[in-house]
Amino acid sequence: MTFQRRHHSFAAAIVGLLLLAGCGGSSSPSSATTGPKTASTAPTTSTAATAPAASVSASGTVSASSDGVTATMRPASHHPVVERPWPISFTVSSHGRPAHASVNYEYLFGGQVVAHRSHYVFTGHFADVFKWPASAVGYPLTFRAVIVSGHVKLNLDYAVQVVR
Repeated sequence: MTFQRRHHSFAAAIVGLLLLAGCGGSSSPSSATTGPKTASTAPTTSTAATAPAASVSASGTVSASSDGVTATMRPASHHPVVERPWPISFTVSSHGRPAHASVNYEYLFGGQVVAHRSHYVFTGHFADVFKWPASAVGYPLTFRAVIVSGHVKLNLDYAVQVVR
């Protein structure tokens, strides 16, 4: 079996297990209105051609902006622990004011999207809590939050490696 095929097999296994594990359950804060959870395999669409690159600060905060819309993600750590709460929060503003937005989660392995999970709609702030499955231990993954506000699409990428 070639490296490419093994790589794909690992990615397929991760996808299945992430979907079964149900990563991404809303904490339903009072400031957010949550939409239905989905496990769609269809790509997220937006009228924006390309999402601008996000930057990660020394504190681990990820942010990106375009056309006056700024999105910030605050994940707990780069090393979530299996089956322990991994809190994450988002702030989205448009020209300095809380913005109506949606967030979809994508999981990347080797730079390729291997799973889509959850869809929430909110205004201004949103918080969520994950519990990563044991099947994700040891794999270098990227957690991507796809923020859409109006015609702007922002990808917030954060490298994670799940530990025991």
